[in-house]
This record gives sequence, structure tokens and C-alpha cells, in this order.
Amino acid sequence: MSKSTAQRGIGPRLQKSWSHAIEKEDTLRLNWFRKNEVRLNEIANQPPTRSVPEEVKNEVEQIIVDNFRNADRKPRIKAYDDELIDPGALQSIMKPVDPAVTKLIYTGANQEGRINYLHERVKLTPDQRFYFPECSSWVYGWNMWNTVKTIKKYGFGRQQVIKESFYRRRGVERDPDWYTEPAVFSPTVCTCSF
Repeated sequence: MSKSTAQRGIGPRLQKSWSHAIEKEDTLRLNWFRKNEVRLNEIANQPPTRSVPEEVKNEVEQIIVDNFRNADRKPRIKAYDDELIDPGALQSIMKPVDPAVTKLIYTGANQEGRINYLHERVKLTPDQRFYFPECSSWVYGWNMWNTVKTIKKYGFGRQQVIKESFYRRRGVERDPDWYTEPAVFSPTVCTCSF
């Protein structure tokens, strides 16, 4: 049997002729550019010959203005009613506390009244307890519950993809037939196949 003399890729002789062809093409392109350089500069520096007539510009501008003026205008829907603020609230940052909750402070022995009062107060969101956001973390979600009530569901909005694709509707099913428990290495179990 004879050994195969086939080489992978291009041999040295073909590489040399290939590089010669590339060099020749580069010199031809450079010569053409030098020969036509003056003409190319003239073409590149010419002012644009195509311009839009003033009548067309005015017509398009008038169409845009008319579309804006004749657009269907609908009144802005108010998401929630403004809460009335007490005149004395300008000095106070906190809304008045419900008297029934205030009485919790004085009920109970030792610290129980204070603890009960704080448990009741923490059930309210910050926008129910304060007139304005006190810190920057309160800005996110401020008066959120007022707007959530009026949000419309859109047909093309995002849906609960994870709930539909991840959670099973029929509960936990049995393992498929092809699934088997992994082999356990122990002296009593032989996992060898002969």
C-alpha cells in the first residue's frame, strides 16, 4: 500500500501564486484610484443636486399641523380622587391616627399596649400613614393601590407565562417509563454487565 501524499489546505506553491494574485489586484486598484482621484474628489465635493421644493415642504408641514389639530381628544381619566389634606397637616408629616388605635397604647400592662399599637399601625401602608413620602424607598409604590383598582387588562399584554408553562394543572404525575433510579454502588449490588 502506498502512503497518501494529499495535504490539507493549500500547498506552498499555490500559496505563493495566491499571494501574487492578491498583490497584483491591490496594485491595479491603487493605479485606478491614482488615475481617477481628481474626478472622484470632484464628485464627492459636489453640492447635492436633489432638493425638495418649497411647495412640497409647506404642504407636508400643513398636513402635520392639520393632523395635530384634528386629532381625537379625549378627557384624561382620573385614576383616583384627591384626598383632602388638613390645613394643619402642613406642620405635620403624619396623618392623624385613628382614635381607636391610639387607645391601644394605654391598654394592657407594661409594654403590651405599645406593642399592640405598633402592630396595628404597621398594617397600614406608608401612603395611608403619611402625607408625603419620607424617604426615597417609599416613592416606589406610593398610592399604588388607588391606581391598581382602575387598571384595564389588555388583550395583547403579557400573560402569566410561568404559571401556565411551569406549574402542572393536573398535580404531580408519576415518573415516565424510561426513568429509572440511579445505580447505587454497594457490595451487594452488581452493576457489571458481562
